[in-house]
Amino acid sequence: MNAQDIIDRITASLPDAQVIPEGEGCQFKITVTSAAFAGKTRLAQHQMINKLLADWLASGALHAITLNTRTPT
Repeated sequence: MNAQDIIDRITASLPDAQVIPEGEGCQFKITVTSAAFAGKTRLAQHQMINKLLADWLASGALHAITLNTRTPT
């Protein structure tokens, strides 16, 4: 697993997303900017991303992530 894998996974479901993963191995800080977050609470935004990464989190491929989500405006 690397930063590009994270970008690819998220943009496959959120094509407009700007994804900036920082880290390596199984620990990343991930900033995601997407119009899909408009009108959603921060919790709902994080749940969207956690759902996309759920299998990696469950398997331990990603052990710890910190999310920063926002809309483009």
